[in-house]
Amino acid sequence: MLQNEVSKEQIMHFAEKLQAFIKNDIEEDRKVVKKGLQLYRQGSVYNVKSVDHEIVGRVQDVMPADVTLDMDILEMSTCSCSYGDFCRHQMAVFFSVYSSIGDGGVGQFLDRWKSGPLTKKPTLEDIPVIKARELKSYENTSYASWLSFFDKEFEQFVAGRSEGDYYFISSIYHRYFQALGKKAPKSKELKLLFSIQAALTSIEKIISLLPNLKLSSYQFDYTVKPYIHNLVDSVLNDAIDLQRISLSFAAEPILEDMQKHIRDGLLVNTLFQYERFHLYRTLWSSIFNRKKWVDQEQESILQDNKANGWSGGKALALAHNAFLQKNDQLAIDYLKMLDNPAIHYTFWWIGELSGESEWNRIKPWVEYANEHIEAYILGLHSYESRRHIARTFLNTISDYAENLDEVIYIETMKKLMPYSYLEFTTHLIEDENYRGWVELQMLVGYEIEEHDRYILKTIENSDRSVLLPLYHQAVSKALKQKNRPSYKRAIKYLRKLRSYYRKLKQEDTWDMYIEKLALKTKRLRAFQEELTIANFIKR
Repeated sequence: MLQNEVSKEQIMHFAEKLQAFIKNDIEEDRKVVKKGLQLYRQGSVYNVKSVDHEIVGRVQDVMPADVTLDMDILEMSTCSCSYGDFCRHQMAVFFSVYSSIGDGGVGQFLDRWKSGPLTKKPTLEDIPVIKARELKSYENTSYASWLSFFDKEFEQFVAGRSEGDYYFISSIYHRYFQALGKKAPKSKELKLLFSIQAALTSIEKIISLLPNLKLSSYQFDYTVKPYIHNLVDSVLNDAIDLQRISLSFAAEPILEDMQKHIRDGLLVNTLFQYERFHLYRTLWSSIFNRKKWVDQEQESILQDNKANGWSGGKALALAHNAFLQKNDQLAIDYLKMLDNPAIHYTFWWIGELSGESEWNRIKPWVEYANEHIEAYILGLHSYESRRHIARTFLNTISDYAENLDEVIYIETMKKLMPYSYLEFTTHLIEDENYRGWVELQMLVGYEIEEHDRYILKTIENSDRSVLLPLYHQAVSKALKQKNRPSYKRAIKYLRKLRSYYRKLKQEDTWDMYIEKLALKTKRLRAFQEELTIANFIKR
């Protein structure tokens, strides 16, 4: 029974969060509750069960929907439908779960929810007289008007909500940001610019709230990062769409006004610096990349530097500015001004140049990154992060290496071992450098059973003599374990060695080897017995 798997306290805690999340004074939320209640009362909820800290279930709607309710973090709840927020299917499953605890059941929850912040219906006397010109909430082509509108909308959004709750962050994305998108101008270009600024404003709002929230690392990773990344993706997608259309004269003043706000908002030294700078350089590479504006941006940053001093964000911005002017060495000189080499930032620049096949421009970037990549990787705290950066860097420079300098790719793989093992072993096989592959495996020390049989067979068909050292090593490792199973494994490798030596017509070498091995292991009685059983030696 579900009530035996999930405590009443868990369900009540989830219900309290849901009451704060689904608002009775929001028409769309009332529809979600109403439709979810209908589905629940129609018996459309089934297969409800508890899995760890989650409740899973299925709802039979027009299309079946699979629901997961995260009892710890409401915002991590999911549904297979395309609604994108807490939906009627999740509501129906919640009602099914809530009904199992008694204590008034669903009716009591609805009574509490209805007595929430919904205010009385206003009378005619309560409604202020609004002049026609005041009906418009912002001016379509005024950037300052947009910013003012975003702030006013946020003030209304915050009213009645507790900013101290960590799930408030998800509401900024799902409710504040999504609602702004529905109020964007109709013009395609203005709608995209409006959406970009709405996402940037939402990021600013989230970051400004974080100091007041006491989040654990788990809560930060699962209730903040996903929404920041979603907002970043939204900006990047809109910027790509803007590149595909010709901007009208009406967009010019907005683009010019955006630049200072974006510079001030994205280059500050605070949380999510990598993501914010990624947005900055993407926007400058796409919608702001005009010589006049690039020159003006450089001058603005240099003037700000004189007034307020250097910062990492300014150095990165000047590096990108130089990149846009195709002055790559100057860009790298700016990077050298940072306290720590900005290796992970260089991947994007290398990738951009690689995509345009500008191989000569890539060279100084690859050399700079390659000079510092080993120290950067060793400074990371986990094997997974070191492995991720090694793989990313090698993938980034692979096209450059293939077209201009394969030596640097090979040397980098060697330098980044063991984090580059998969790329290195794949490269050696593709290059048919089987001897090098065997040397790498012997260095790493993997058991021979861990290798792909197809690869071993491929090498055997090409030149089985290359594999002899690998099997000799395998025999030695097995004997060091000094137990019967390992001795049997050694015999298995010896049979393979014997077949190789015979195929290579080197029986004399085999005879000398097995004779020396038997003499060397004469004190290992169990292994001697295995040698005798296998007819490698006689009693």
